[in-house]
Amino acid sequence: TVFHQGRDVDSAHGICVLGNKALISCGDDVFWLIDDNGDDKADRKELMFTKIGGAQHDHGIHAFHFGPDGRLYFNFGNAGKQLCDAKGNLITDIHGIKCTSQNNRPYQQGMVFRCELDGSNVEVLAWNFRNNWEVAVDSFGTMWQSDNDDDGNKGVRINYVMEFGNYGYSDEMTGEGWQVPRIGWESEIPQRHWHQNDPGVVPNMLLTGAGSPTGMQVYEGDLLPSIFHGQPIHCDAGPNVVRGYITQPDGAGYKAEIVNLLEGSQNRWFRPSDVAVAPDGSLIVADWYDPGVGGHGMGDVTRGRLFRVTTKAGLKFQVPSFKLETAEGAVEALKSPNESARYLAWQALMKIGSIAEPSLKALFEDKKAEPQHRARALWLLATLGKKQFNVSPASGVLVEANSHTAFGPLHDLVLEDTDENIRITAIRAARQVYRDQPEKLRKVIAKVVNDKSPAVRREAAIALRFDESEAASILWRDLSFTSSGSDRWAVEASGIGADLHPKSRMEAANRLEGLKAPADDRVVQQLVWRVGFEGSPELISRALTDGAGIGDKQWAKIAKSKPLEQLRALQLLQYHHREEVSKAALTIFLKADAETALAATALLDRNAIASNPEAKTRLEALLKPVIGKADFVALVERLNLTGFEKELLNFISANPNAPESVNAARLIAANREGALRFLKDADAKSAKALIAALGRVSDRAAVAVMKQHFWPEKREDVRRVLIDALALSGEGGRMILLWHDLGKLPPELKDQAALALSRSTDAGVRNEAAKALPLPAAQGLANFPKLPELMQLKGDAAKGQAMFTQAGCVACHRVKGQFIDFGPDLTQIGAKLSKDGLFTAILYPSAAIEHSFVGLNVTTKEGQTVMGFTVSETDTDLTLKMAGGATTQVAKSSIVKRDELKDSLMPPGLAGAIGPQGLADLVAWLQTLK
Repeated sequence: TVFHQGRDVDSAHGICVLGNKALISCGDDVFWLIDDNGDDKADRKELMFTKIGGAQHDHGIHAFHFGPDGRLYFNFGNAGKQLCDAKGNLITDIHGIKCTSQNNRPYQQGMVFRCELDGSNVEVLAWNFRNNWEVAVDSFGTMWQSDNDDDGNKGVRINYVMEFGNYGYSDEMTGEGWQVPRIGWESEIPQRHWHQNDPGVVPNMLLTGAGSPTGMQVYEGDLLPSIFHGQPIHCDAGPNVVRGYITQPDGAGYKAEIVNLLEGSQNRWFRPSDVAVAPDGSLIVADWYDPGVGGHGMGDVTRGRLFRVTTKAGLKFQVPSFKLETAEGAVEALKSPNESARYLAWQALMKIGSIAEPSLKALFEDKKAEPQHRARALWLLATLGKKQFNVSPASGVLVEANSHTAFGPLHDLVLEDTDENIRITAIRAARQVYRDQPEKLRKVIAKVVNDKSPAVRREAAIALRFDESEAASILWRDLSFTSSGSDRWAVEASGIGADLHPKSRMEAANRLEGLKAPADDRVVQQLVWRVGFEGSPELISRALTDGAGIGDKQWAKIAKSKPLEQLRALQLLQYHHREEVSKAALTIFLKADAETALAATALLDRNAIASNPEAKTRLEALLKPVIGKADFVALVERLNLTGFEKELLNFISANPNAPESVNAARLIAANREGALRFLKDADAKSAKALIAALGRVSDRAAVAVMKQHFWPEKREDVRRVLIDALALSGEGGRMILLWHDLGKLPPELKDQAALALSRSTDAGVRNEAAKALPLPAAQGLANFPKLPELMQLKGDAAKGQAMFTQAGCVACHRVKGQFIDFGPDLTQIGAKLSKDGLFTAILYPSAAIEHSFVGLNVTTKEGQTVMGFTVSETDTDLTLKMAGGATTQVAKSSIVKRDELKDSLMPPGLAGAIGPQGLADLVAWLQTLK
């Protein structure tokens, strides 16, 4: 049956079926399609949200879920810009937060929301994801979600979504991307990718490697094997798998292991995109069915499949029927594993009202009932209770109109329940009922301060977030002091409870009269690290130098064992407390150990050392041991040091492939005459190392040095490196073409130039070079075999690995930590694309450009053109990664033109250059990268 057909559902990313209507997430809009007459066809359409952004983009708005509290849960990825109502007005949520990810820090990137069924009372729940595709919620109100990494970084993650949490895709304060160096960043890229060392970032529950994660649903039926009961079920279209994540408590958070349900190892076109629970408890899995995934490319536009997953006992598909007109029948429907059935039950019970309370109470008090069924009953009792509250016309204050409501008397009983998830549900329900009565909510929280469950105490800490009273600060302190200092989940929950009132919270923590000492000595130190306030810089400074401060000896022990974490906390505090941080950083630089002192220079103004004789003496002593190391290059750049050109050149010669060599070359190029003098006197090996690094810099100063050195350079091998280096930038490539037009390009270098320019990321340079300096082999692409013929060729993986280097792929792609980091990392590409998907990606690179690798062409007021991929964008600066892997920062105030490129920066002529068999060999090798 065709329920609805039209261009308004092109590339829809979410369908939430609730009774006689479906809520569609598509493009810029969210809208209802409603069947009024029961003929299974939509009769009308009603807008809910508009102007979201990310239209026709898979990083935009995603699916909705009906929650156990009768509300809707949903998200958008980092192409989503905002949430506007049906009339196009930007929504402000119930806490006063504007529902936009634009210039609204910390509320940035992908976001999670909750709202009423009619779209009212929107609430921003979590933020700073990349492409969080579908948030699933269980019967206790716990949210689970996947998030996709920047392609090729093996950082796909599964998150427990802690309410009001920052999830670390961008720098919380500045909005900088994860590739921008910061103090103490993680050594492993998947962790670095999500800012996992930053205070204020909620931990990842699970990293799953490379992938293209899509739909998720919590399974709360009983038909599948018991290991999946109550667990998130998730589709990852990249590695062709449907997984269960078997979660367990981990302190105040969760950990998980993977158990696969469906695998497409025998059919790499299996691309599961969504999963839902049918009314009988079986699973329905949607298969997009395609040779590739991501970047808007489609290899197949005619086929897709639905699978039903069940056990032998459930082979016959059945749809239970319920008597929704009675309280008993509606309560029975509330137990359904299917969201639509639970929605119908919810609506029926809300209509029946207080008459349904005895049946709901009986279900809740039945200790033999499934915990999720008891939780659903509790949510309804709470919501029905909330309906019994009225506003006094005289005072405008909420008053209880009917004391008979079951929720209030149940609370003491609920908070003593043996199931921690029920106690968690009770706190969440109390937040909903007592949202406008903080004193009542505090009474609930006070009863769980000493709860044995870290997860219950976590919820209580979060529940205090919007309460600015002194009583709330005392409760927050008491809750925080019951935690373990090694439990990052608990630390972040305390931080969430303190973020809006950090000073009063920390003042309460410092008032210890009449209070037992913290259960763990490390707690206060962790709170200082996590809860940024104006007193934190001094405390951290004292701990890193003389060991004095809160907790004294224990504080000093922790601070000195993790100095980079403490310095990173200071780096984040710079945004709001610059003077305090600068003062603390100078003290640390002067008094801390050498490693900590050097790291602290990242927090110092460039003049802070030059104007301080004691600091200058300390710097001279600290520099000597690090000359020749990567830290030395960073120091020269950070502090604008001069007179170290020789040391920088030596570093480049010794470390030609190190990322820091690019920065060293940029520093050398800033002094053109000095750079030319070095190139004139350097031996061939050193000259080639510097030129290669200058090519990766690719800015105007570097190109000018190479251009000027080309003519006096007589060594042919060095000249060849100069041609390759110049061709990496558009400006350098055009210089080579000009030399050719003027007849100045040496004949022996023409083939070298033709090959180098054919690989240029600048399409204009490539096109002009194809006419002026054509490669004969590249002209065969028009007569290239079709895909079915290529698929029949037998490739040699060993030859393909050699071809990867020979064809110049190493200039743009990393594999297992080697080569240049510019385009997508190909370490696990064989696990993502099928054989025909790999052929297609090489033959037609512009057909499917992954989100993170859409090229940008920027022109500045000074006439400079910069082309590359965006790796970071703040309010003031744009950072681009250019061909060669170097990054350059452009002040946004200097940009006069900014064009997003429609074509891939990967040159399209590779296949023609290496021929059909060379391509088959290359694909054979890429298939082994898993």
